[in-house]
Amino acid sequence: MKNKKLTLYDIVMTGLLAAVVFVTTMFLSIRIPTPTGTVMIKLANAFVLLCGLLLGPVRGGLAAGFGSMIFDLMTPEYVPEAWLTFIRFFLMAYLCGLIAHWAGARARKFSRNLVAAVSGALFSTVFYVAQNVIFLMLGGSALGPAFIANIPKFLTSPPNTVIAVVVSLVLLPPLQKAISHTAFGRQTAEAAPKSN
Repeated sequence: MKNKKLTLYDIVMTGLLAAVVFVTTMFLSIRIPTPTGTVMIKLANAFVLLCGLLLGPVRGGLAAGFGSMIFDLMTPEYVPEAWLTFIRFFLMAYLCGLIAHWAGARARKFSRNLVAAVSGALFSTVFYVAQNVIFLMLGGSALGPAFIANIPKFLTSPPNTVIAVVVSLVLLPPLQKAISHTAFGRQTAEAAPKSN
């Protein structure tokens, strides 16, 4: 097995996709105020999944986590949760990338990519629900009232999940084709194990 090293290409592509996640979160979202805080219907979750699909689990997770966390750090309301945001979106992209790239598949199989995208998006939803309920319970609320108080926040999860899965799978083939013509694409193609 080859010793996988972090290259300049890895750093550049990870940084580029982190910037895309940040920009889409900042500018391509609809913010909705609720009694328990602002929620967003956003396109950024699609790009979080694309981080995992295009870069694989680790690089994709880092791109998604850092891009999302930087948005939180620049938005005063979300600063206290920035570390959790990094964990949530790192794991969302990591899970998606892990499934899509498993056994040398390299995100080339639609059925596996669909499972990967749905798994990543559903994981993010469960993490988000649990995080918000636990925060209220730590503040003294019981489980039932904590869950009910967060229902307005949870209502954005289904549209965000559908948007993320559909948009990521639609954009994946043209982005893969474009990346394959770059030095990064050629380098990763040479380094990747061949699938059977």
